[in-house]
Amino acid sequence: MKTYSFKKFDGVYSRGDTKIGINKSGLIRLSSGFCRSTNVTNFKYCVLFYDSGNEAIAFKFINVRENGILKITRDTTGATVSGKSFFKANRLDLKTYSGRYDWEKQTIPDIGEVFIIELGKK
Repeated sequence: MKTYSFKKFDGVYSRGDTKIGINKSGLIRLSSGFCRSTNVTNFKYCVLFYDSGNEAIAFKFINVRENGILKITRDTTGATVSGKSFFKANRLDLKTYSGRYDWEKQTIPDIGEVFIIELGKK
């Protein structure tokens, strides 16, 4: 006979996944789950990096102004970053790459701690 390992549903479901979204107008949405799990709302700015070989974007969150920063706009649940100029500068078609992405955290030499999404993997 098969053995089961049931877990009781207690009626509580934490809303908000942890994905990073890109919409067709170039707005990058940092979901409430992402903000909660990474404490990204403690930062004022975001620096974006693009790896064309891997079609990947790295997000570095900082509190100090520097060249190329983008302001993080907080709302009631998550945050947004206007990335339209970044997508244009890197010739990334927003219709192709709009969607929601899983991310991974890495420490990159000479850059520091970043959160990476791969544009080919939604």
